[in-house]
Amino acid sequence: MEYTTQRLAYLANKRFSDILRDGFRLFIQSYGTLILPLAFFQVLLITLDIFLLTDFRLFINNLGATYTAIMDKFFENITLTDAEWNFLAYFLFLDIILLFLQNLIGATIITIAMCSVSAYVFKRFMKEDISLKESFKLAFNKKIFLVILIIGILLPLSSILLFVPAVIIFGFFIFLVFTFNMDGNKKPISEARSIAKGAFWKIIGVFIVNVLIIYIVSYFVNLLFNILLNTDSAIFISSFNSWHDPATRNYTMIFLFNLLISLVDIIFAPLFICLLTVLFSCLKAKRDLIKQHQIGYSPVTEIYREQYPKQQESKELIAPIPPEIKLEIQGRFYCPFCGVIIDSPKKFCPRCGENLSFIKE
Repeated sequence: MEYTTQRLAYLANKRFSDILRDGFRLFIQSYGTLILPLAFFQVLLITLDIFLLTDFRLFINNLGATYTAIMDKFFENITLTDAEWNFLAYFLFLDIILLFLQNLIGATIITIAMCSVSAYVFKRFMKEDISLKESFKLAFNKKIFLVILIIGILLPLSSILLFVPAVIIFGFFIFLVFTFNMDGNKKPISEARSIAKGAFWKIIGVFIVNVLIIYIVSYFVNLLFNILLNTDSAIFISSFNSWHDPATRNYTMIFLFNLLISLVDIIFAPLFICLLTVLFSCLKAKRDLIKQHQIGYSPVTEIYREQYPKQQESKELIAPIPPEIKLEIQGRFYCPFCGVIIDSPKKFCPRCGENLSFIKE
């Protein structure tokens, strides 16, 4: 579907606050449709974590080391023996491996979940007709393995290196969850990078907003659960340990407890994909506007003709200008990128910020 320049300009000129507002609106409008498939993947994530990592986590806990005890020794300047240094290195190594495996399982499942609904959310926001069932089926093609490799595997792998490479990969390639399944797109990686270019902090900002909302709500919900379940009591701790003990293991209770503490994550599962969809749509619209200008598409649309009929009648439409040619203009004119009317030639458009140096008086 070809979108009108009017629609593209409207999306391209959205501020970050407008993107967040539309993202929350899309979250509310799509919640009833998205919650079931995304909640399924969240439950699958909990199940895999329990069955694959419970024994490993128990083994580390039984070592008897904690980060609090380690930090206390450093603050008290206690000299460690060689055996204690070896034990400390062993504990830290195992804990890093556990963290990596948790992130690997989580990133892989969440990536698949986002890919399964991304086309539906995007087309719904762009007001196209598509069913969730159709979108879900189309998502599971061979290109999804490329997304899993970059976001589901390389992202948690790079997080071991102080998280800096992980943040870079996230900011550069998170839009792969959309571009891998776009019609006629043979280069999803370069497409995702092209759309994300120059918007790194907006992408990180959307992620931070999502994390903050879930963290704040989770804090109060978990506080309520701790009060109701009395998780600090000796009775609860004894029961909790018995659930994990191989001799008395109770996978049902482990699952129910993890489901309870992940309840907020499940409820807010559609939020991030909705926020990201709006940001992706706006950045893609801006990139498409520039492409239309470069191939000779006239950006002056009906909305501007209606708003400024007299000026429009007295001026010829501004055709796209090759970079090496200067355009001489007298009086008011329309920005060839976003269509806003400008009183006199300026170096940059006051609305969209595009370079207008090829226009002179």
